[in-house]
Amino acid sequence: MLHIMRHPYASDSYERCISQLESDGHLVLIEDAVYAWLRDDRRLQELAQSGRVSVLRADVNARGIEVCDSVLIDYQGLVKLTEQYTPSLTW
Repeated sequence: MLHIMRHPYASDSYERCISQLESDGHLVLIEDAVYAWLRDDRRLQELAQSGRVSVLRADVNARGIEVCDSVLIDYQGLVKLTEQYTPSLTW
């Protein structure tokens, strides 16, 4: 399943999303959720090391933050992930 997170600080959606991510799932951070990358969260780092988290480049650029290149995707990459992982869930 593809988990697409839009707002990392809305209620407890971030924690619920991370806890419900399956071992074969993938997390995509978009919109304000790209700020979650700035957290010192070992779970995100582990997902990055296993290639299971992506961050939308346009939203990173719009917010002026830095994210390691290995996790950045463009809109075409987002479309590919939605095709690869079915179903998808937006948080």
